[in-house]
Amino acid sequence: MATSCSPAAAIPRAARLRAPGSTVHVVARCNNREFYLTTPQDFERVLATLRGMLQTSDVTLYTNTLMGNHVHLLLQAPKADALGRPFRRFRTETAKVFHRVRLRRGHFWGLRYHTWLVEEDTYTLAALRYLDRNPVRAWLIEDPATYPWSSCATYAWRRDNPLIVYHPSYLTLSPSPKVPQRHYRALLAPTADPRADARDPRWTTHRAVGSPSFMARYRARRGRRKTSAMPL
Repeated sequence: MATSCSPAAAIPRAARLRAPGSTVHVVARCNNREFYLTTPQDFERVLATLRGMLQTSDVTLYTNTLMGNHVHLLLQAPKADALGRPFRRFRTETAKVFHRVRLRRGHFWGLRYHTWLVEEDTYTLAALRYLDRNPVRAWLIEDPATYPWSSCATYAWRRDNPLIVYHPSYLTLSPSPKVPQRHYRALLAPTADPRADARDPRWTTHRAVGSPSFMARYRARRGRRKTSAMPL
């Protein structure tokens, strides 16, 4: 029987923040952070199970970045409890597929997936940029729009992608389709400050990212992870 994640450790878990209709950054890592995605077929299998999750749930996918040992998603779950069940199914189905193809047993995914709330507009665009530049930080490519296992080209060049729904923060840049593309390509460009393009732990350790007023809504909710009001 395929197992989608490793046994629960005896440590306290941070309560997930629930905000129906909000933008959520999700990360799922392979067990022990091992590189299980090594071939184009591996990435296609993950995309296929992701497609199945979207077809059978109310989850909206805004962007995805698939790496060799983890997956980044930016999505919307319209109901307070809409994400947990479909995403657990995604993890379980992915594990089953790889166990069947690789004739292996054991855990495919790590302990649990992680979620972070992201404020709309400026902060969401920053999240899109951070996810899309992940392959650049990993020294896989120089132009993030050329990475085949992300939806970067969907935003940068309006490439057709049946999995992706454009985030409203991207669409409100202009009613003209070409203007958001140009804006996003400019946003993706390297900055003069190398620290701005380095790995930023705030996107993967804090419970929510946004302005002080956005943070005030969640600061009173208990949990181990921090919220972060980020200057952008």
